Amino acid sequence: MVKWNEMRIRKRLVSAFSVIVAIFSVVSVIVVITLVTMVLQYTKVLDYYAFPQGNIGRLMNASAEVRSNTRAIIGYSDTTQVASLTSKHENRVKEFETYLEIVRPTMISAEGKQYISEIDRAWKAYITKDNELLELAASGTEEARLEAQGKMTTEAEPLYTALDEALMKLMELNVEKGDSTEAALTSLAIIMVIALIAVVIVAIIICLRIANYIARGIEDPLKNLGERLSTFSRGDLDSPFPVTDSQDEISDMIDEAHDMATTLQHIIGDMNQLLDGMAQGDFTVTTKKGEHYVGQFEHLLNGMRSTIETMSGTLTGIHEAVQQVNAGSDNLSQASQTLAEGATDQAASVEQMQATVITITEGINSTATKLKDAYDNANRYSELAEGSRDNMAALMESMVRISEASQQIGHVISEIEDIANQTNLLSLNASIEAARAGEVGRGFAVVADQIRALAEQSAKSVIDSRTLLEDALHEVAEGNSVAQRTSDSLQEVINGMGEIAETSKELSTVAADQALAMEQANEGISRISEIVQSNAATAEETSATSEELAAEAACMNELVARFKL
Repeated sequence: MVKWNEMRIRKRLVSAFSVIVAIFSVVSVIVVITLVTMVLQYTKVLDYYAFPQGNIGRLMNASAEVRSNTRAIIGYSDTTQVASLTSKHENRVKEFETYLEIVRPTMISAEGKQYISEIDRAWKAYITKDNELLELAASGTEEARLEAQGKMTTEAEPLYTALDEALMKLMELNVEKGDSTEAALTSLAIIMVIALIAVVIVAIIICLRIANYIARGIEDPLKNLGERLSTFSRGDLDSPFPVTDSQDEISDMIDEAHDMATTLQHIIGDMNQLLDGMAQGDFTVTTKKGEHYVGQFEHLLNGMRSTIETMSGTLTGIHEAVQQVNAGSDNLSQASQTLAEGATDQAASVEQMQATVITITEGINSTATKLKDAYDNANRYSELAEGSRDNMAALMESMVRISEASQQIGHVISEIEDIANQTNLLSLNASIEAARAGEVGRGFAVVADQIRALAEQSAKSVIDSRTLLEDALHEVAEGNSVAQRTSDSLQEVINGMGEIAETSKELSTVAADQALAMEQANEGISRISEIVQSNAATAEETSATSEELAAEAACMNELVARFKL
């Protein structure tokens, strides 16, 4: 099945109108069926429900209820039943009169009004007689009730019959009108169905014709416009656009397309004028149709202006660059000549530098050898100093042992001093005892004196020995301190010799590295010499190239001079 948006406009419009007509036809059929059903149902209501249970029927029913209640009232003697029936009787009377007033305005024909008048007279006569009978029966005696029952049959019944006949006449009149109305409704329904079918057929024909007319009015201009736009897309800007007599959106579309083509003609012509001027070298050319460049076309014009300005600026820059190249080529030629002359001088300087580097390299190698010897000597002296330090340590240990022996001698001298003191005391006691003995003890006194003299001499000797020993201990302590300082100094010497040895080793390594670096520098200088010689040759070639560049710059000046900037 083809989708709506895949159909042509004419087919789409015709199909749309066809769908609308089909829907309208279905609705019309439904309306006809509904109308016929309503007529049939209305006829059925008229036949079976409307008149028998209408207001006239309610009048007849109310009159019958009034008569029935009257008969019951005059027939019963029970006051309770009589009171209930009396209330119903009054309600039925009011009901009859109410329905009568409802029916009265509906009787607009002369015959209907006549029947209403008859009903009014018959009802008045009957209700008057009915009230008389009720009053008679209300006296409460049996004779009065029997009399009321007799009059009900002889007098009231004919009046009720006249009322019922008047109601039946009115009923028959309305039935006749109902029948005529039913026939009229049936005829009207048939006429309406036929008219509706005719209207549907005419509407279908008119809708299809209108659809075809509208479709052609839309399709033909759009088709012509599409064909013209097709040629327009292929570059045909001069052929005329189709003309339509309508004043609708399609006409506006064609006018807009024509305006668009005119604008594009102006823009393309102006672009051709600008490009032709640029092709001829005139970059001062300007637009003559600036008012047509609107919207996105303004970006096109700005882009063209930017292109012209950029090309003009570029060519101006090229011209200035050529001038600078021309001047630069002269400078380059002179600089190349100077470079060639300087290269020769550089070559001589490089040879001298190479000889100097060779000399420095030999000196560094000699320094490295001597530093190695110094390293070996430093190691040897460090070993000797280490041995002296060991000897000094042994000396310090001997000094410690001498100090300990001197202290032990001090203890011995102290004991000798105690002995001398005791000997002196003993000699003193001996002298005292000799003095006591007199002549007998004189010889003993002499011995005591000698012993005291010896004790005093021993004490003096002990004092002198102590002094000498203390001096010796002091000297030993001094010697020990000097030996310790000497040992510390030797340790510092040993450490210093080790550092000197390490420094000599590092310097030897550095000197070897420097010697290697100098050899590499010598090789680099050799390469520099070759490069300098190559630069001299290149400078001569550059001088020749600069002359060629000057010639090319002159040609470029001639080319740029052709453009109008």
